[in-house]
Amino acid sequence: MSNSRPRNSAAFYWHSALLAVTVTFTDINTVLPSLILGEGGTEVHVGILTAIMVGVPLAAQLLFAGWLHTRSRKKPALLGGIYLRIASLGGLALLLFHGRGNSLSVLLVSLYSLLLLFNLGGAFAGVSYIDLVGKSFTSGDRQKFVLRRQLVMSMGILLSALLTRQILAVLGAENSYPLLFALSAASLLLASLGFWFIREKPVESGEHAETAAGILRKIPEYLKKDHTLSRYVISANLLGFGTVLLPFYVALANRVYQVQSGMIGNLVLIQIGGMVLGNLLWHRVVKRFGFKGMLRVWSILGFSVPLLALAAARLFPFQGFLPVFIFTGLYLGAQKMTDDAVLMEISSDENRALYSGMFGTFNISLALFPLIMGGLISIIGYTVVFIFVSAAAAVSLLFIRKMICPVDVPHYSPFSDDIVRE
Repeated sequence: MSNSRPRNSAAFYWHSALLAVTVTFTDINTVLPSLILGEGGTEVHVGILTAIMVGVPLAAQLLFAGWLHTRSRKKPALLGGIYLRIASLGGLALLLFHGRGNSLSVLLVSLYSLLLLFNLGGAFAGVSYIDLVGKSFTSGDRQKFVLRRQLVMSMGILLSALLTRQILAVLGAENSYPLLFALSAASLLLASLGFWFIREKPVESGEHAETAAGILRKIPEYLKKDHTLSRYVISANLLGFGTVLLPFYVALANRVYQVQSGMIGNLVLIQIGGMVLGNLLWHRVVKRFGFKGMLRVWSILGFSVPLLALAAARLFPFQGFLPVFIFTGLYLGAQKMTDDAVLMEISSDENRALYSGMFGTFNISLALFPLIMGGLISIIGYTVVFIFVSAAAAVSLLFIRKMICPVDVPHYSPFSDDIVRE
């Protein structure tokens, strides 16, 4: 694999740069909530959107992981998932161009259906992507790759955020969304070309394909053997509440300040600026404290940002609330830097696809909480929900501290609390 590493690296970076355009044009935390709210939707509809965009991919990983786990090559599955996403984005562009005359319920059901396909494709591709990256790099090279990939994506996201802001300002929100989705599909199509050049090392698992039920039966055994995985699952669930909360910062701003649609491009740009700022700092954290250190940063931000948003909404005019989106960008960057990287570090080539499926399955907070988040906010208000999310992030630090990661010891086994010594 060493001879193909430069070739594979170039393909991954190419994909990351162009994926950044798709990520920005379909941003779940600003663009999509604004689309829903602009069409007459409420916090409940934003909650359904978040469940589809965040929860469904994680739950769907279980359905795909058992089969993908036994495949010696994952690249065909990766490309298949990407092309399903491209088709879904094209469908969304057509829907928003021709379907605006329909009732709100018809429009939302159509929108949700296409986004569901988009995220099922993402789940299928995501399991394969993590496995391919894990096989393509050694542990040390993998850390460098994750840092560089995040930098490449940040630059791409920043440039596309500027373009998003310009499109929204010139065309207006209603006319911009079809174009944004069409450009997203085109960008993802170009991004997929890099994967055709990847050389994949086949890895046989030696196991038969598992059904979702079969994997579920085995999960307790894996969690009992691998204490680091079980602690990561718990901490990720606690931190997941903060991820689910991200689209509701726009909803909170809209509720308090009645944000005009022309401001959405500015919010995207501010949030992306926070991501870029974070990536100038995170590489220092990773080099010194590893990805476990980034988990701690993610937790601290998860504790701080909801409280900051509540305080800003009470004390300041809209201009004083804008820095909240810098911190949501920092939070989002920390999550993207950490999520897959930790999973790759604590798994092996043989079980990485299976671990991805199990991890997604046990991210219960990301799968279920969006469905009730909007309703909870409507009933008990933003304050109680935001404080709960902040407290959950603080508790996650207790489990992160007990994880055994490569940064802790030079030689370790993820299947025991005992250090493996030479």
